[in-house]
Amino acid sequence: MECLTFDRIESGVVIQRHKKKFDTLDKAIEVAKYENSKSEHLSKVVAYKCSFCHKYPIGRNGKTLTQKDKDKIKKEIIINQPKLKIVGKINL
Repeated sequence: MECLTFDRIESGVVIQRHKKKFDTLDKAIEVAKYENSKSEHLSKVVAYKCSFCHKYPIGRNGKTLTQKDKDKIKKEIIINQPKLKIVGKINL
């Protein structure tokens, strides 16, 4: 069974595309937060469980994102990034 979602209408024909699916809910939430932090997004993107394939795609839920929400998500993404440790330098 294929999981398709609406993409666009061309010449009166509905064009659908495959959903981008994730195996775990945590990975889908991580990608959704990254998408929500982008400046061009106006609607909130959330992860959900597909009833057909039982995987986790992301999609819009209809709520608008405010700049306050985007700033909060960006701060959360920065906090959850792993810290890199510099152990030496290479002279090229």
